[in-house]
Order: sequence, then C-alpha cells, then structure tokens
Amino acid sequence: MVSVIPVEALVARADRVVDVVAPQADSVPGVDSYHYAVDHPDSFLNVTLAVGEFPGPTPSREAVVKRASGHFHGMLERGLFEPLPSAAFFLYELDTGSHRQVGIVGGVSLAAVEEGRILGHEETLQGPVEDLAHFYRVARLSSSPVALGFDADEHHHSLMRQLSSGTPLRDFTSPDGVRQRLWAVTDPSGLAAVRAAASRVETMYITDGHHRVAAARHPRGGPGWFLAIMFPNDHLRAQAYNRVIVPDLIPSPEEVRRSLGAGWAMDRMGPAGSVESQPRGTGEIAMVLDGMSYRLVFRGRRPDHPVERLDVSLLHDSILGPVFGISSSDDPRLWYEVGENTTVAFESQVAAYPGAVGFAMHPAQIGEMTAVADARSLMPPKSTWFTPKPRSGLLVVRWEEQAAGSDPRARGSSTAGSRER
Repeated sequence: MVSVIPVEALVARADRVVDVVAPQADSVPGVDSYHYAVDHPDSFLNVTLAVGEFPGPTPSREAVVKRASGHFHGMLERGLFEPLPSAAFFLYELDTGSHRQVGIVGGVSLAAVEEGRILGHEETLQGPVEDLAHFYRVARLSSSPVALGFDADEHHHSLMRQLSSGTPLRDFTSPDGVRQRLWAVTDPSGLAAVRAAASRVETMYITDGHHRVAAARHPRGGPGWFLAIMFPNDHLRAQAYNRVIVPDLIPSPEEVRRSLGAGWAMDRMGPAGSVESQPRGTGEIAMVLDGMSYRLVFRGRRPDHPVERLDVSLLHDSILGPVFGISSSDDPRLWYEVGENTTVAFESQVAAYPGAVGFAMHPAQIGEMTAVADARSLMPPKSTWFTPKPRSGLLVVRWEEQAAGSDPRARGSSTAGSRER
C-alpha cells in the first residue's frame, strides 16, 4: 500500500492565478527562464529558478536562495496566495483541449520509496539533487509535485469523478492554452476515501520528478514526505524525445544503409520537411540525413531485457554509435528535443542546420516505462516526456524546520530556493 497524507497549502489567489502559476517545467529553456521571470515579477518562476538558469557567472546556492526568498516574501506581502483553513487532498485537472488528465495531490511518505512501492526509471545527477536538497533544507517548501502514475481501477476513476463533480476552487487557462481546475477535498469522508483508494495501490511509478524524490531523501532534505500528484496510467500522454547529432563525418545514405545491414530497413521518404515521417509505432524511427527524410524500421530480433529493447536503446546501440560515432548519451555532439505530433517542423530545422542529422522517435509507452521500473533498471537519459505537466505556484506547501519527522500539515517558513525538478 502507498500511504498518502493531506497537506495544508497556500493557493494562488483566484484573480491573480494566471500571473502566479509558472509555465510548464522546462518549456522555457535555459537563461530564457531567467528573462521570463524578470519580465513577470509575480510568476512563481522567480522562486524556482535553478542555479544554471542565471546568465553570466554561475551564482552560489546561497545567492539563489536569497533572491528567491525576497521574491516569495514579496508575493506574500502582495497577497498573491490564500491559505486553506484545513489540511486537504486536491484534485488537479489539466486539459489541453485534445487531452485531459486528472490527478490526486497530496503528501506521499518516503517510506513508500524505501519499501519499493514508489519506483523510478531514470538516473539522477548529483549536482541537481544537491541543489534541490539545499533548497528544501533552507526553503522548507514545495510547489512542484512529483508526478506518479498508477494502474487505476474503476473504483479509483469513480472516486475521482465524484470528488471533481462540484464547483472547482480554481478554474483558469494558462497562456499556453491549458485549462486547469483545482478542487479541495477537506471533509472527513472524502479524506478517508482518498486514503483508502491509495492504500489499494501496490506500486506507483515516477513519471516526472526523480531529482525531487532523491533530494527529499537527503538528510534534512524534507519532512519525511514529498508533494506528489498521482495520475492514473491511462490518463498519461507520452511524447517522443527526438535526437539531433552533429557527427565529425556524415556518411552517405548508401554507407548508412550498408552499416545498418539486415537489422534495419531504410526507405527514402522525400525532401525533409515536405513529407510527414512521423513514426507509426514501436520499432520505427524517422531520420533526416543530408536534406532528405528516411524511415528506418527495425527488422532484427529485439533483446529480452526491458531497457535494451527500447527504441532509444536500439538507436544508440546500433545506429548512433556504430554508424555515426556517437557512443555516449552525454556526448556534446548530441542533443535532445521534445517531439510533436508531426515531424515536418523538426525535419526542416534539422535540414537547415549545417552538418546535423536528426532522428524522430516514437514515444516510449507507459508499459515500457513500468517494465523497466519493475526490473529495477534505468532508461537511457531523455527517454520519456509526459505532457502536460503540473505547474508550480498553484499550490505551495510549507513545513517547520522541527517538523522533519512526519507531520506534513505543519505550518512553516516562507523562504525559498532553487528550481524544483
């Protein structure tokens, strides 16, 4: 069973919620996040900026905390948040118009991680984890919920429909067109129903927030729990993570075909950007090479191991390394781009970049992710991207320094630190 805990929270004020709630995580790249935050002083992005998102010389963690704390105090003084009178679970809905997903927000005990009931599938980097652990120690707050997926039955779906049937506490559309609604569950029967429903779940899977969970496990990295949103697996929508490389030498299409051998079929589709080459399923990859688009279809025998059989593993192991000399996932000649529902724009961009070769992927499926997690293995970097992602600043949960034991309903400090990832 997974133990969930209602939380006391600050909620972005209804008439200012669009200004306060930050853009989707990672949708504003690099130092553009800093410039966006400066241009939008009421955005919670000012509180969650990471060390690496500042221009110029890299600031210290202490400087980042000091800046963020000043912004958060200013937001409190301007009355941009309202406290709820009691602890609550929340229902949080994100609706893009073509896709809708609803999750339950609450605290999840770290004991579930230690017991193997919360499983991850991505490796974490020490630097970001240390930054986040420092943020939690100093800030003693959380606003970016870890996204968890779980296999929901009809009872779970029925409960979520019931709890989200009334008037929402917040209802707004962010500038990117995503409608977001929030309901608070505060009555004893509703709280008990959420706890009971979560207790029937054997395993939950981290779909976003591996670094946040790792930071919460650090000594004094949190109060013994982490803020999470729990989505039914069938609500989750995966998008592809495409690859772009700039190899030292670009082989001709004929050389690529010979190197691939019988394991891959390679069909020419047409000039890049003029045809739709979106992979139609697992085992297909669209390649942009020398201004042309090609469809690669895997014809070999897939390995049995859940990591080795992934499309991204096949790409790296049998194409990027042997054919193009890109053997490492962190090779500076390799970068990653989130895919869309069409490859046309991606192919045009790759074709316009001198010396670049692009690979458009089919999205990794939730079953592939859970199989890797169940095997206690890790996917290659940038294998999954689930969207839309929960936003920061809609809810803020705080805890007292002395509450580092167990009670997530403690009220606490109002300082803040670096980007929750």
